[in-house]
Amino acid sequence: MADELKPDICVIGGGPGGIAVATAAANANVPVVVVAKGEIGGAELAAAVPSKALIAAANRYETLRSAPALGVTGAPLQVNLGKVYDHIRSVMDAVAANVSAERLTALGVTVIRAEGRFTDRRTVVAGDTTIRARRFVIATGAKPRAPDLPGLADIDFMTLDTAFDIARKMTHLIVLGAGRRGLELAQAYNRLGIDATVIDEQAALADDDPELAALVLNRLAAEGIRVRDNARIVGFARRRGGIRVTLGEGAAEGDSEPDGEDGDRIHVDGTHLLVATGSAPNVDGLGLAEAGIDHGPNGITVDSRLRTTNPRIYAIGDVVAGPTAANRAEHHAHLVLKSVLYRLPIRDDSGAVPLIAFTDPALATVGLGEAAAREKHKNVRVLRLPMSENDLSQADRTTAGMVKVIATSRGQILGAAAVGRDAGEIIGLWSLAIANRLGISAMQQFVPAYPSRLEVARRVAASFDGPGLTPLWRRRIIEMLRKFG
Repeated sequence: MADELKPDICVIGGGPGGIAVATAAANANVPVVVVAKGEIGGAELAAAVPSKALIAAANRYETLRSAPALGVTGAPLQVNLGKVYDHIRSVMDAVAANVSAERLTALGVTVIRAEGRFTDRRTVVAGDTTIRARRFVIATGAKPRAPDLPGLADIDFMTLDTAFDIARKMTHLIVLGAGRRGLELAQAYNRLGIDATVIDEQAALADDDPELAALVLNRLAAEGIRVRDNARIVGFARRRGGIRVTLGEGAAEGDSEPDGEDGDRIHVDGTHLLVATGSAPNVDGLGLAEAGIDHGPNGITVDSRLRTTNPRIYAIGDVVAGPTAANRAEHHAHLVLKSVLYRLPIRDDSGAVPLIAFTDPALATVGLGEAAAREKHKNVRVLRLPMSENDLSQADRTTAGMVKVIATSRGQILGAAAVGRDAGEIIGLWSLAIANRLGISAMQQFVPAYPSRLEVARRVAASFDGPGLTPLWRRRIIEMLRKFG
C-alpha cells in the first residue's frame, strides 16, 4: 500500500541547499521530507570536496618545494598519486558522514531515496510515496555540461565529478575550459607532476576582472601550465595512448604540428581530457510542466523571492540561473526558510555571496566588479592594496596578489576582490560588510590581529581618505577645530 505524507515542507534534492532547508526546518520542529535519488551531499560531495582535497595535496607539495627559500631543506620530494587518491577518498568519507541520510533522519527529517516527480501543482510522487506538502523546495542542483564540439562525443573524457577516479596513468592532462574550476585543477595536477594544458574558446577567467585574472594567469604560466584561450577548436579525436585536440590557430612556439591540410592547424596531444566548461540544471524527470513551473536552458524561472511560477514551490541553488556554488545554495535556503517559516518578505541578494577560485594565488570576489559598478553608478572609487604591503605576507613569502575594493564616492561598498594567500578568508569580511550594508568607514574601524592578512582590509579601507581625498566637509571641520588650538 502506497504511503501518503503531508509535511509542511518537501525538499527535492539532497545537495547543500536541500540539506540546509531540511536541517533548519527540523531544528524548528517543522515536519520536513527530503526526496533524493542520488547521494546525499550532491555536487559538493561529488566534485567540490575531492577537488579541494587534491588541491590541498598539491599546495602542500609546493610549500615543501619552496621551503629552501626560507632556509629549510630536506630529502628529495616524491609524489605518490595512489596515496593522494587515498587521501581524497578519506576526505570524501569524512564529509559524507556529516551529511548522511542517517544524520538527517536523527534530526527528524524523513528521507526518501527515490526520484521525485510532480504529478500536479501540489503533489510529488517518489517511489511508493505520495507527498502533498504545504510548500515544496526544488534543490536538485546541476550536472556537468559538455559543449557541442566536433568529435567530443566520440571520446572518453572526465568531468568535474569524475576527475578523481582515474584507472589509467595520467601524464598530460588537457582541460577544456579556462574558468575557475578548470584552472585550479590544472594547477593542482601540474604541481603533482602531470603536464597540463588548458584550452578555451573564450578568454581565460572571462567572468573575472582582467586586472585580477592576469595575476593568476601569470603564475600559471610561470609554473609551466599552457593556457590556450580564445582558441578555435576544430575537433577531438582518439589517438594511441590518449586524445588529440586540433586547434585552428594560436600555437605557441614549439607547440605546433601541421596536419597536412592547410598548415595552420595545431595538435595538442594528451593522455586525459577533463571537460570543465559549465553545467546544466537538473530538471529532467521532475514533472515541471505538470506543476506549472516554467524553466529554460539556464534553469528554473524564479522571482526575486525565489518562487517559481507556482507560488507554492521555490527553487534554490544551481537549478536556478547564476553561478554554481554551494554557498549560494545555502544562502538561498536561508532566505526561503525566512519566507516559509516566518512569512517574512525576502529578496534574492546573491551579490553578497562570495565566489573563489582555489588557484595559487587564489582569486575571491563578492559584489560588483569594476566594470559592472561603473555601468550602474556615476561616481565610483577604486581602492587597491598589493599583498606585498602586508607584513605577514612578507614573513611567509606569499606577496603575490592584491585587494581591490569598489565603492561609491560616499563610501558605499559595491564590491571587493582579493588575489593571494587566504583570499577566501579576506573576502569573507567584505561579504559581511556588503550583506549588512556597512560602509567604508566601518571597515576603517575594524581592528585585525597583528600580524594577519586581514590587515589588508583595514589598510585598503583607510586609503579611501588618502592624500588629497579627505571629503571637503571633513577638511572644513578640521580647519575650524585647529583654530581653537
